[in-house]
Amino acid sequence: MRFMIAEPSAVARRGQSLDNFFVDAPEPNHSTTEPDIPGFRRDRCASYLAGTEGSPPRAQLLTAVRALAARSSNVGSHAPHLLTSDGSPVVRDRRARALDIGCGPGREVVSLRSAGFEVDAIDPYPEMLHRTREALLAAGFDPGDGQLERATLEEFAGSLTPVRYDLVHAGFVLPFVRPSHFQMCWDAIVSSLKPCGVFAGQFFGPNDEFVRAASPSDMTSHTAAEITAIFQDWEVIEREEVDRDGCIGRGASKHWHVHHVVALKRS
Repeated sequence: MRFMIAEPSAVARRGQSLDNFFVDAPEPNHSTTEPDIPGFRRDRCASYLAGTEGSPPRAQLLTAVRALAARSSNVGSHAPHLLTSDGSPVVRDRRARALDIGCGPGREVVSLRSAGFEVDAIDPYPEMLHRTREALLAAGFDPGDGQLERATLEEFAGSLTPVRYDLVHAGFVLPFVRPSHFQMCWDAIVSSLKPCGVFAGQFFGPNDEFVRAASPSDMTSHTAAEITAIFQDWEVIEREEVDRDGCIGRGASKHWHVHHVVALKRS
């Protein structure tokens, strides 16, 4: 079985796009160098896994897929526009393509593949990519039909191909991009979306517990007004601000200040 796990920023260093870039992937080495993400070290990664084990795909991703389905006439034959028997959207044309940034254990990748998308995915932790591969195999999918790269968003952004994706999902990733790199990463995401493509993801607000505990140079937060400015030229499909005490999944307690956003890129 072949699938892709490239080393961090390997593609960007060579100035290549991701197309047709595959390597034979060994089993992950869990003792590899810590990813360069000051706000999301291995202990937080472990806490996230423990608190979200067995959780369904994120609601914002499913909203994004359904939004594409509802707007299929606007995005052409590459858009998802059918429903399976359980109500999940599917795509008729296998050329519809999605990107999952920070794919974790692969729940959203499997959901997107089930919906009919070709999926590229990145995560800085090799064990996450291994879990994604195993989740795809368990669901009956060939991991070699998509691209998996070990990279942070900061490392990966420079290799994003413009106008490649119908959907980009960045689940709880953007807050962990350093402020000095945020605009570059966001511009790359926007550029990678096709006209009428859909973004789904989260931004942290300044009251978030992780943000308050972080060095100002380590994490990025946004006020409600700043989110409004970011998406002023988009069609906002769904937006919710949460500022309350809660838990990381079903695990450790945490104060959340999160902006959930699903938005369509206007042509």
